[in-house]
Amino acid sequence: MIPIARPVLGEEEINAVRQVLQSGQIAQGPKVKEFEEKFAQYIGTKYAVAVSNGTAALQLALIALGVRPGDEVITSPLSFFASASSILLIGAKPVFVDVEERTYNMDPTKIRDAITPKTKAIMVVHLHGHPADMDPILEIAREENLPVLEDAAQAHGAKYKGKMAGSLGDAAAFSFYATKNMTTGEGGMVTTNSEEIAEMVSLLRHHGQTSRYVHKYLGYNMRMTEFQAAIGLVQLKKLDSNNMRRREIAKRYSGELSDLKELILPIEEPWAKHSWHLYAIRTEKDRRDSIISKLRELGVDARPTYPIPLHKQPIMERLNDGNRNFLARIFPSISYANVSLPIAEKLTNELFYIPIYHNLTEKEVSKVIDSVRKVFS
Repeated sequence: MIPIARPVLGEEEINAVRQVLQSGQIAQGPKVKEFEEKFAQYIGTKYAVAVSNGTAALQLALIALGVRPGDEVITSPLSFFASASSILLIGAKPVFVDVEERTYNMDPTKIRDAITPKTKAIMVVHLHGHPADMDPILEIAREENLPVLEDAAQAHGAKYKGKMAGSLGDAAAFSFYATKNMTTGEGGMVTTNSEEIAEMVSLLRHHGQTSRYVHKYLGYNMRMTEFQAAIGLVQLKKLDSNNMRRREIAKRYSGELSDLKELILPIEEPWAKHSWHLYAIRTEKDRRDSIISKLRELGVDARPTYPIPLHKQPIMERLNDGNRNFLARIFPSISYANVSLPIAEKLTNELFYIPIYHNLTEKEVSKVIDSVRKVFS
């Protein structure tokens, strides 16, 4: 079976971890600092702050941007659950804006209608590694005096009009989960050009501590270890070449599957550079699951996209249950029961993924293509 994703850790990463073990410094230390500096240089921001995972990056960035309990944050309904849970866990309310049908990112034309006096930020998801259309979003944010947080968990190395994803908003959150374009196993990073935001995230990740055993803020334990940073430094060096390989694979898929009229293949807008974290194919909802099953029978691990949009997740129906959830005290009447986001709801039934990662061999790529074609023969 060709897996849908395959983490790749080689001798360089093994040696980097070995050096950390031999150093005796295994908690946050010089490797983390070096990783932060080099990642900031790569993204093109003044600051980068390493944290324990991508969800922590989102959560701490939101707090640093001034989001507080009772506030609202606009975001996309078509994403991994962390895009919503990071908002909920700080006592704020996600307000979902439907996506557009080309890149599957948040539709900028629908943002204004979602803004209320309680709106305190816009979280923009760069889904699958394709950047959202940032200019109109940033224009709205400036006019409404709202900070913009990029959820760049899938967008390592992606670009919008020549600028790196993660350098466009007031802050950005990256994930280094095992199957990302670069990995530290678990891990995350907040990038920003604001010294104030960077300092706040840095304090919050370490219990709000300003000096040894002196705690000015109520913070968390969300630090990155030296092991993770050592792996991250090696992975960062390989990111551009690995992404180039992903682009080659995506080009083959798009070229050799383009005649299959039953499929809508992913696009790359002229102003974008896709990181191809995922290769998302769209088909009729009545056929999607059978296509996935047939591909697996042929030895290709295909997967559906997020099967439930965020506003329809089971927990979203129980947020005002005071016996189970602290949010009931903040939002006693919170409900998403009547929220209708037709495009996102449709896409969750139509999108599926096929394998794409840099160490897929040409033979494996050919097998994926041949298998997809065989399903429709």
